Amino acid sequence: MLNQEILPLGLTFDDVLLVPAESSILPRETDVATRLTQRIALNIPLVSAAMDTVTELRTAIAMAQEGGLGFIHRNMSVAAQAAEVEKVKKFESGMITDPITVRPDQKIAEVQEIMQKYGISGLPVTQGGRLVGILTHRDLRFEKRLDRPVSEVMTKDNLITAPPGVGLDEAKEILHRHRIEKLLVVDEKFQLKGLITVKDIEKKTQYPNACKDQRGRLCVGAAVGVGPDCEERVEALVKAGADVVTVDTAHGHSRNVLESVKRIRRRYPDLELVAGNVATEEGTAALIEAGVNAVKVGVGPGSICTTRVVSGVGVPQLTALANCAKAAARGGVPIISDGGIKYSGDITKALAAGAHSVMIGSLFAGTE
Repeated sequence: MLNQEILPLGLTFDDVLLVPAESSILPRETDVATRLTQRIALNIPLVSAAMDTVTELRTAIAMAQEGGLGFIHRNMSVAAQAAEVEKVKKFESGMITDPITVRPDQKIAEVQEIMQKYGISGLPVTQGGRLVGILTHRDLRFEKRLDRPVSEVMTKDNLITAPPGVGLDEAKEILHRHRIEKLLVVDEKFQLKGLITVKDIEKKTQYPNACKDQRGRLCVGAAVGVGPDCEERVEALVKAGADVVTVDTAHGHSRNVLESVKRIRRRYPDLELVAGNVATEEGTAALIEAGVNAVKVGVGPGSICTTRVVSGVGVPQLTALANCAKAAARGGVPIISDGGIKYSGDITKALAAGAHSVMIGSLFAGTE
């Protein structure tokens, strides 16, 4: 039988309010920047859940542009998930250091498929890494013979280029002066080193708080489970450029999860790794010891989560956060509050309870 004398009080967001106190900070002066993991910084403390109704390409891009981050869900094939990650990484960068290129002998039909797949309007044409031309929609606008090789329709004369190290301000001036939208970056041997587009420069101005990596690309995360495809999925996501991977399960304080985290950490010592979900101080400590860079907290608080109803297991979210924050503080690891957010005020309460960021599902699911 349960001993009623040792039953602790458990609180969730609806049970509490924050007491107002004196402040000298104006609303426009507030800084909500935080850390998702030990090495990934966010400009807003919001991340989108790895759910198939919430986070794929479009949501992940929108989240990163606003300063947060999205986790691509795993309810798809390994190849499809890796492709989603790759598209986010190629969507926006100050300079694309590894631009998609085509060969002079490729058919126009192939090139159009590539353009459609990645949503791009122009491709550098290279041979052995050396720039020989550029192919844009302008070159293809009235072309009907799709079996023609790229070399017959590409622009190859008077190519506008810039040397490696060119700044975005200088690049913007060159683009404006020559009335072009793509600037090819080449070395002294005309080897292609990068591509700067006017759209990326405009996006940098439009989204000054975007969450980006060291190469100027949008940050994105992805989820894996502990099933047979775990290692294959992690490998594909790392190759695609995922900034962070989360081991996403209903019960993170379990042998399978801990062993999976240890295996991933041994193989990818530099990968930013999140795992969960847990609801206790002990579960948080176990994941930190296994090698995670952030812990996801929340067992059953989500709007569509049935863990508490089906299994009778869970901890009210505010109490879970307060408990997990103790172990997280000792280990120097951020925690992510996952689930139970119904109102904007719940985000504030989660942060006050010790969360560094908040994962949201249902509120984002209904947006465009």
